[in-house]
Amino acid sequence: MNKKITFFGLSLVALVGLFAGAGVASASSQGVITTCTSATFNGSVTPNGQATEVWFEWGTNTSLAHATAHQTFTVNSNFSQLVSGLTANTTYYYRAVASNSAGTARGGTISFRTPVCATVASAPSATTNNATSILTDRAALNGYINPNGTSDTTYWFEWGTSSSLGNATQHYSKGAAASNTTVTITGLTQNTTYYYRANAQNAQGIVHGSIVSFTTAYVNNNTNTVANTTSNPTVAVTCNSATLNGAVVTNGISTEVWFEWGTSSSLGSATQHQTFTTNSNFSQIVSGLAPSTLYYYRAVASNSAGTAQGNILSFSTTACTTPASQSAPTVTTNNATNTSVDFAVLNGYVNPNGTNDTAYWFEWGTSTGLGNQTAHYSQGASASNISATLSGLTSNTTYYYRATAQNTQGVVYGSIISFTTGVSNTCGTSCNSTIATVSTRNADTSSDYAVLNGYVDPNGTSNTVRWFEWGSSISLGNSTQRLSQGSYASNFSATLTGLVSNTTYYYRAAALNSSGTVYGSILSFTTGYTDTRTINVVSVAPTATTLFATELTSANAKLNGLVFTSATQPSSAWFEWGTNSSLGNKTQTFSVGTAPTIKHSDFINGLTSGQTYYYRIVAENSYGKNYGSIMSFVSERATVVPDTTVILNTPVRTNTVRTTTIINRGSSAQSLVALAIDGGAEVIVSGEKRGYHVTWKNESTQSLKNVVLRVTLPPSMNFESATNGSYSSADNTVTVDLKTLAPKQDGELFVFAVANRKLTQGQLVVVTANMVYTDTQGVQGDAIAYATHRGEQAQNSFGANLFGAGSFLPTSLFEWILLLILVLILVLLGNHLYGRFSDEK
Repeated sequence: MNKKITFFGLSLVALVGLFAGAGVASASSQGVITTCTSATFNGSVTPNGQATEVWFEWGTNTSLAHATAHQTFTVNSNFSQLVSGLTANTTYYYRAVASNSAGTARGGTISFRTPVCATVASAPSATTNNATSILTDRAALNGYINPNGTSDTTYWFEWGTSSSLGNATQHYSKGAAASNTTVTITGLTQNTTYYYRANAQNAQGIVHGSIVSFTTAYVNNNTNTVANTTSNPTVAVTCNSATLNGAVVTNGISTEVWFEWGTSSSLGSATQHQTFTTNSNFSQIVSGLAPSTLYYYRAVASNSAGTAQGNILSFSTTACTTPASQSAPTVTTNNATNTSVDFAVLNGYVNPNGTNDTAYWFEWGTSTGLGNQTAHYSQGASASNISATLSGLTSNTTYYYRATAQNTQGVVYGSIISFTTGVSNTCGTSCNSTIATVSTRNADTSSDYAVLNGYVDPNGTSNTVRWFEWGSSISLGNSTQRLSQGSYASNFSATLTGLVSNTTYYYRAAALNSSGTVYGSILSFTTGYTDTRTINVVSVAPTATTLFATELTSANAKLNGLVFTSATQPSSAWFEWGTNSSLGNKTQTFSVGTAPTIKHSDFINGLTSGQTYYYRIVAENSYGKNYGSIMSFVSERATVVPDTTVILNTPVRTNTVRTTTIINRGSSAQSLVALAIDGGAEVIVSGEKRGYHVTWKNESTQSLKNVVLRVTLPPSMNFESATNGSYSSADNTVTVDLKTLAPKQDGELFVFAVANRKLTQGQLVVVTANMVYTDTQGVQGDAIAYATHRGEQAQNSFGANLFGAGSFLPTSLFEWILLLILVLILVLLGNHLYGRFSDEK
């Protein structure tokens, strides 16, 4: 009897060994909770009844090089371990390990990235400084903005003809460094007092600088009129010198200018005279001043019609410190940028060589004699690039200029170089208000064709035509067909075919109406290599993924989706849509070809403003049909324009344009946002857990708003957890409302999922990340990334065949009963055989 009991025990042990891997424990790596310097690893262990030690192996690469303390378990358990002393903003890898007397088992390797350590944010500070470059119709507003350690600060100026202000400039991103800021306002009225202040805002709130004022210059159009002069604030004040600044309106007469200055408002001293015949800024350095002393000055202008004085301003010299060995600055003239018919930005580089009293400016003119100067600016103690803007230039004219710098050691000059303004029909700042507005957008590319994108606003006219110019160099040389724009603003596109793979092309958008021709910026793209990748999806229906709708208006919307096809079997795609989830409407069916991955888009029109609409993409080939998940959007509410003389030119699409874009890689490269997703190895089996690492970065200089990220899992994947966002079981998606993305801002998301029993041999598994946003022009854009896997049967084929899953362990009550019956039969059979053996013996 004792022998039979012993055999029963041995039989049971043998059975456990058969079905549980001979007693070896199993370990599973699970999610991680991170801070910028620590992480909590999570795992689970199945000890199979034996005392089992568990720990985590981790490191900054997949070799793993560190291990946590060991823990011991005898029953199935979850376990965790805190690891500290990590480096912020760094990718780490880890896995769970379990070991007992039967052997060692390791879970899958998972990666995570520690976030950037946050600093305690505070509101920015804003200071309003005196205006400069004051002319009859424009002025440069100046201020100083300190983001106080934050990176989401924007700044702007408010201005008007009273202290109530009422107007605002464009908002600009400040970045993380404190600095002076300048914004030029134009279209002002001469001889008028204007008020303004600097403003700044971040997530902590809005701050305002003090309100200050200036008065625009006065021009009398009669001949032989006296010049007008303005005293501008000083820069580069030292303990014994100062640079005085002014501006003069000559009224076309040869005019002498100088400064009067002194230690009281009576002045008493004067600088050398300079002569100008055109409206100009001018400067003069006065030296030999007393330290820590208040001085007064004003600009003076005189011509044959009389003499004019600017306002009296003041400054204080600084206290002198023990001087170090000083040297003159160095200066370099760089090429001009942003040149147009009447406008250019002059560029240079100044190194003060350790001094803090360096001023810089540009000298310019229509000959190498130059003759004009920009305002003088303080350089500070650091070397940097410099720039100054020229406006009111003559079209199709060559201008010469050089960068200049000065400190107490002397004046230095950069080399003289030139630029030529554009011809008049390219349009500059003096454009007729009815000329069209056009901008070039990023292209969608493949190995042998590209879709060029642009935006045009006819500004209320009805005779605007638009097209693209393109070529293999910036000379372009080719044009697409010219098409009528109508009277509404919208995006537009044109397709180029027959391109050469791995070649850089250049292009720009163009528009023409009765007021003239305008061109967008020249952009470039590079065609890809021919994609020879083959995905093992032969003889299967295409896979469809619904993406966010974009370019929403009160009456129109652009529906988007991804289609993954057989490399040899052409597919068709369309959208189903309606005002409820029953849909009921269908867009036109289009052939999307045989490329492995295709982004398909189509427009729907005639929508009702403020209405919720539902839609999904459908893809079909001869092997079958597949549907994407149903998504929804709300059309914009129509804007009611009051009966005034103000016209709101809101971009409204009036025609239906269908686009199919072939994507040959798993991350976006043409959007303002770079989006990527990493899902690990290509092959995936039932029961396998995967962590998906989604990363994004705003590559533009714009502040993007209405930013939403959506990660879509296929039906063959079960969601487990995510480090951010909300999960919807209805469509198996994780949605993160990011709200805004500052220029160059990046981020990441981890999504964990398990392959379920719906996974079949050879099945294409696609996990998609889709981000939508609105740019500063109010135009919606999107970015797409995806990870693909190929399904395979689980290695434990016995358990998989028995219970239909990638693991031996049952997943339902019926399967557990079946397993127990099987175990009982085997035990009784073994007991019977052993009994016969004992009786015979």
